Amino acid sequence: MRRTALASAPLLLACLVAPAGAQEDVMTLRAERLTPDLTVLSGFANGNILALTGPDGTLLVDAQSAKRVGLADSVLASLGAPPVRWVINTHYHGDHVEGNALFRGRGAEVVGQERLPVQMVKDTTITSWGDWHRTPAAPAAIPTRTFRDSLTMRVNGQRVVVTHIPAAHTDGDAIVWLPEANVMHIGDLFEHQAPPFIDWWVGGRLAGMLAGVDWGLAHSDSATRIVPGHGPVGTRGDLLRYREMLLGLGTAVAGHVNAGDGVEETQAAHPAAPWQPMLGSQRRMDALVALLYLGLTEFESAALKPRLVPGTPEARLPWLIGCWATSRNGRTIEERWTVAPDGSLAGRGRTLREGRVVDSEVVRITVDQGSLRYTANPQGQAEAVFVASDVTDSSVTFANPAHDFPTRITYRQGAGARLFAEIAGPGSQGERVIPFPYAAVVCQDD
Repeated sequence: MRRTALASAPLLLACLVAPAGAQEDVMTLRAERLTPDLTVLSGFANGNILALTGPDGTLLVDAQSAKRVGLADSVLASLGAPPVRWVINTHYHGDHVEGNALFRGRGAEVVGQERLPVQMVKDTTITSWGDWHRTPAAPAAIPTRTFRDSLTMRVNGQRVVVTHIPAAHTDGDAIVWLPEANVMHIGDLFEHQAPPFIDWWVGGRLAGMLAGVDWGLAHSDSATRIVPGHGPVGTRGDLLRYREMLLGLGTAVAGHVNAGDGVEETQAAHPAAPWQPMLGSQRRMDALVALLYLGLTEFESAALKPRLVPGTPEARLPWLIGCWATSRNGRTIEERWTVAPDGSLAGRGRTLREGRVVDSEVVRITVDQGSLRYTANPQGQAEAVFVASDVTDSSVTFANPAHDFPTRITYRQGAGARLFAEIAGPGSQGERVIPFPYAAVVCQDD
């Protein structure tokens, strides 16, 4: 197995951060209003800031680098924003936390996951990534308040929910969600129109990146605005396509690793080519392939291996992931789909009337001898197994002609965070078809 040293980490990091096709000046920030009290400050290669303004003061999600925080401060002043009283950091990297010092010096509280202070004070050189030198942050940039798993704040009439995603982009990532505004800042778990970066050296992992994206899918619907760490504000559909790239490219690189190919051989095969519009230049794609190759050979847990093979339900039906709901005859019908450790999909369905569960079932989509299998365990009924008879990139049909009803189950991905399902089988007057026109909804953690 041949490996190639990576000689220019700062350049590679720039490749993995800058949005594809971006042409803006690096010292330019622009403001995009999402709502009257929520604004995104962004620009080429700059970490996105989400600002919540109102009578309580201004809350920022991330604070830019030391070099560019003055720009952010000027933009906030031009918007008439009140003084910054809180800064919440999504992770420890300098382009998101160095600006803390300016606002902390004016009295702001700086909030971060408990691993941020640990990582921010390190002075480390990463020899396996082109001698990337991580310089310690200024003491004034260190968070003044930390949390372990989650915290909730009430600011300017908005509930602000901060959730830690373990071992993902780094070891201290946080998603900041404003459910009433239907906006979330997901940090560098999501790079929109740019290659992602995984900081393997502090505990970042591909499995955690996927888990963080799945959290975003579970807490979004067709109207959710998703602020990425870098790049333009995205939608649930953008986040789903990004997830498909993460798993698809990870699987492709893992295939080369398992075949004994070196990093140069893996790059020469151009495994990132299907996602070029999302990732940008060949140089950027090669840098990402090298990053994944390094992580999969030296850092990623073996527990992820069953998911990094072609043809898993997770890979073929990612558009099922999340929560879906529809209403019929005074009843609400819900489905929730999550990914199991082996790459199968675990489903839970339930029917509610006046808020009370009146029916439920547990479902699993697995692979057996190359075919997708749908195993349903409805409440109070015998288990039934259906085998996929037709699968495309955006639909799947499962059939069991021997079953009484249904004999056929179909799911089809719809536009705008919609999912169309139907069950069909013999009825008293020919085929009976029952449709379920689902829409994505925020999962209820119950």
